[in-house]
Amino acid sequence: MKKTVIVCVLLLGALGAAFAGGGSEAGSSGAAFPAGKPITLICPWAPGGGSDIGARMVVPYMEKKLGTTINVINPTGASGWVGWERMLSAPEDGYTFAMINLPTIFSGYLDPALGRTKTIDDFQMLGNHVTDFATIAIRTDETRFSDLKSFIAYAKTHPLTMTTTGVGTQQHILLVLFNAAVGINLTPVPGNGFKDSYAALLGKHVDAVVGSVGEVLVPEKNKELKTIVIFSEAPSRLMPHIPVWNKLGMGPNIVVSSQRAFACKKGTPPEIVKVLADALKDAITNAEQTSKMKELGLDVDYMGPEDFAKHAKSEEGRIKGLSDVMGWKK
Repeated sequence: MKKTVIVCVLLLGALGAAFAGGGSEAGSSGAAFPAGKPITLICPWAPGGGSDIGARMVVPYMEKKLGTTINVINPTGASGWVGWERMLSAPEDGYTFAMINLPTIFSGYLDPALGRTKTIDDFQMLGNHVTDFATIAIRTDETRFSDLKSFIAYAKTHPLTMTTTGVGTQQHILLVLFNAAVGINLTPVPGNGFKDSYAALLGKHVDAVVGSVGEVLVPEKNKELKTIVIFSEAPSRLMPHIPVWNKLGMGPNIVVSSQRAFACKKGTPPEIVKVLADALKDAITNAEQTSKMKELGLDVDYMGPEDFAKHAKSEEGRIKGLSDVMGWKK
């Protein structure tokens, strides 16, 4: 009789363990993830910019799905790599993940002068959130030029400065390509994020600013700046009045966008990756979240882990092709 009782207890214990955690996936240790433990999301850009706003927008929806708290931190520097190195030095357990930005992430290791060994292959993609095309904007009270044509004409005979969010970032890549396309020499002034760039422009410390649609939309509506061109394949759905560079016939085609995605460290157990990726998908495709993003001028463009990983490798190859233009010499 005692043996029967013991067997029943063991069976009940096993069944209880099997059903514990409900729909959560099990980690490599057998414990449910995230089991109520807080998760850290690294956004390697200053608070208040387009990347930071987008990152914080998905957090409440992910928290609801995961049943835990996600803490957003902003370690800035080295064009995003201070934050990405921090994530790559964390354990492979899913409790630290990061927003990543294409094409900015590539310059951190494609430029041999930086001596960095980590590459996109060290990241496990979770999914893409936003595709945001680059623009050039000027002050609304600017008297030296009023549109793209007069801006280029003035820049051919006068030295001008333009903000970027760091060396090798989307903004810097655009500036280099734009300089080469029209034969001018705009000088880049790097900062930690669009918030800094915007303040520099309004303070008349620089002559123009590179920003994405999501970053310039609200200031333009408030008539604090004027956007003179967008570098996309087609007119922006959010700002259809902005002239599209490739349709103006003023130089070779240029398309530059910032893709804001999320990734964790390569080597994270597949079952944990799936939990994070599923929560991210639910957050990004949530109709309420999408509507809020549109109000902020951010165009949601979801891609799942596999599709985005393939896209990232394709983009890496494209940026490698710009090595000579960017001055990345071995």
